[in-house]
Amino acid sequence: MNLFLLKKLKTKDLTLGLSFLFFMLISFSSTAQDGKALFKQNCAACHKPLKDGTGPALQGAKAKWEAAGDDIYAWVNNPQAQYDAGVESALAIQYQPGGMAGIGVSKEEIDAILKYVDEYTAPLPPVTAINTTANPGTEQNNSWLMWLIIGGILAMLIVALWGVRKQLYYAVKEKEEGKEVEEEESFGSEVKSWMGRNLKLVSVLGFVITGTLVYYGAEELYKVGLVPEGYNPEQPIAFSHKIHAGANEIDCQYCHNSVSKSKSAGIPTVNVCMNCHKAIGEATSGEKGTAEIAKIHKAAGWDPDKRQYTGKTEPIRWVKVHNMPDHVYFNHSQHVTVGEIECENCHGDVKTYTTGKISGTETINNLELEGKKLVKLSRPLLTMGWCIECHATADVSTKGNKYYDEIHDRLKKDKELYKSVMEDGKVKVKEFGGWECSKCHY
Repeated sequence: MNLFLLKKLKTKDLTLGLSFLFFMLISFSSTAQDGKALFKQNCAACHKPLKDGTGPALQGAKAKWEAAGDDIYAWVNNPQAQYDAGVESALAIQYQPGGMAGIGVSKEEIDAILKYVDEYTAPLPPVTAINTTANPGTEQNNSWLMWLIIGGILAMLIVALWGVRKQLYYAVKEKEEGKEVEEEESFGSEVKSWMGRNLKLVSVLGFVITGTLVYYGAEELYKVGLVPEGYNPEQPIAFSHKIHAGANEIDCQYCHNSVSKSKSAGIPTVNVCMNCHKAIGEATSGEKGTAEIAKIHKAAGWDPDKRQYTGKTEPIRWVKVHNMPDHVYFNHSQHVTVGEIECENCHGDVKTYTTGKISGTETINNLELEGKKLVKLSRPLLTMGWCIECHATADVSTKGNKYYDEIHDRLKKDKELYKSVMEDGKVKVKEFGGWECSKCHY
């Protein structure tokens, strides 16, 4: 009995010991892995492992503080106290741009961060595969060239066959008549002769060809002045909406900050770009993206190595994508702030674009965006018909909007007009004057 209890006790102790060891291994592994997450959460906004950002590079920082006999843990959690105490290592970086605020983490978490930073190695640049496929423009040009070559070959074959047929015709005629034919019929005369013999066929073909040319000619003339769907001009800096508005979820109005209070949405100034790119000098997409960021630094007159402005700036000559005719008045703030129209209703799902482009009616109608209501339209984008259709289709939300409250109060004074407008319980833009010519033309 005692032997059985002893064995049971030893088995229990062994199980507890192994469990404790397993727990310690998991804890150690978790701490090592958490260093990267802790760095991104607490430090990455200002610091980089190898290069100076808003704050200094962190790799080797622990060794420097320990060599100076200073406490890096105290500085991380309460920098001001270290400054006030005159700690040499703290004073050496006190006047770095942006300063330093305590982040409130434990000693173990600081160890995990510093361990990750000290072991960090710069990732190798991505290997770019050689693209053997022509770009869309080249492919399109090659397609036209191919058809041109095929057409030329067919034309040569037709001429050759026509010549063979002609020679055979005269050979047969010479054999039948028993004498040499002196004068051959010219090409023009032969064509006229063929058309005379096939007058009905020529009439039908002429009508079909003329009708086709008139139809497509009128269609192309109708497109004059229309904004081409998919228009995507090359920009001086390859700004990616997909990265900024998509991956990083930057709100449209952060860059286009006048859209809610002005006629124009506004092109973001270089200063807006530098709010982020003063610290972000390298792109995750590799050397190509980093080169584009360098263009922003050059435009702003920013020296990333010295981390200071040089005073030598250059304007960025952006290419306008959406361009309304001069005789048309359009106010962004009226639609965005008062009408509460979603940006995507006119511009499409911008966060999926690289550089700015013009979307299409069908593309916008197929969008399903959570929490956003889009007006389904059929007319070509940015045409007068498109605007009128929207004003006839879109419901106006009059709740909590002082602009519409005023109109609503005026409507109440005219019972007949109030009934005609409000009888279906919905108010359209056209019922508030959205179809008046002077609203858009002046």
